[in-house]
Amino acid sequence: MPQRRLPLVAKVECRSESRTEERPIALTVGGRRIAVVDTLELALVSAADAGEPVRARFTVELEDGSLVLLERSLPAGDWRVWRIDTL
Repeated sequence: MPQRRLPLVAKVECRSESRTEERPIALTVGGRRIAVVDTLELALVSAADAGEPVRARFTVELEDGSLVLLERSLPAGDWRVWRIDTL
C-alpha cells in the first residue's frame, strides 16, 4: 500500500499510566475529535547524532478508518501528524 504523507494541523490527546507509557487516544482536527481505535505500531527512534532527542512514533487507526502517523520528540516535544491513507 503506497503511503501518502500529508501534514495535518491537529491536537493529539494522550493518556498515560506514567511518563514513559504515554499513548495517543484521540486527535482533534478542524474542531472534530476523532478517537484512536488501535495502535498498529510503536517505535522509539534514536537520532544518528549524539544529543539529538529520541522520538516516539505511532501508527494508529482512527475511528473513521484513517491511518495516521504520529511522531513526538521525547520527553515533551510537539506532535507531528501525518495522514497515511484510509483502510
